Amino acid sequence: MPQDGEIAVKGAKLRFQREGRGEPLLFLHGAQGMAGWEPALAALAESFDVIAPDHPGYGRSEAADGVDDVADLALLYLDILETLAVPRVHLVGHCIGGWIATEIAIRNTARLQSLTLVSSAGLRLPGVPRADMFICTQDELAHLLFAGNSAEAWKQSWLASSEQENIYDRNRFATAKYAWQPRLCNPKLARWLHRIDLPSHVIWGAQDKVLPAAYGTAFKEGIAGATMTTIAACGHLPHVERPNEFADAVTQFLRRTAS
Repeated sequence: MPQDGEIAVKGAKLRFQREGRGEPLLFLHGAQGMAGWEPALAALAESFDVIAPDHPGYGRSEAADGVDDVADLALLYLDILETLAVPRVHLVGHCIGGWIATEIAIRNTARLQSLTLVSSAGLRLPGVPRADMFICTQDELAHLLFAGNSAEAWKQSWLASSEQENIYDRNRFATAKYAWQPRLCNPKLARWLHRIDLPSHVIWGAQDKVLPAAYGTAFKEGIAGATMTTIAACGHLPHVERPNEFADAVTQFLRRTAS
């Protein structure tokens, strides 16, 4: 079972879960947050020291004063890496977490060993429509996020207790705060992808209805030397819908990086 931890940064207390042995891996969650210690993280913890924080204002983490957008979150996480005193980490980010990870990597890669983007937000491609998660009901969102029949189980995981329901609402509010306008993107991000000088990998669900796979291709083509894994029969949450395939894709990439 993961250990719960807490770190104080910028006057706020951020909660994180940690499990595993090996090289440190920092997992930055997506717009929906984490419904507990997910199977994909447990699989990664078999090979890595997995650290999974709740972003400020998400989950059980406090909001951080002056942290108002994704650029602020990126700088905050650079401070967190210094505070955690880990020499270098493998950085894995999903959705808004991938966007944060990208903003970190274009600023400073001194503490990063690799970058993995999973169905990452951050880019805007003219002519490639995206779904708007902010205007969906809970039922509509659940079916939007998945390609197969996992939607109901995922929704029920957020309805398991009143605490979980409150966290679900809190997470949606936090995502709106950080990514409402412009919607889930930084219009200038594409021009700075060339600054990423890390081994990088992109993982995408082939049937992602929120951010179509063309966005994954754009990240791959924008980051020098990046590679890409497309997971079949999978929507916007590869780590939830296809946890084994997701964990295998991350692990194989990181093993190639080490070789």
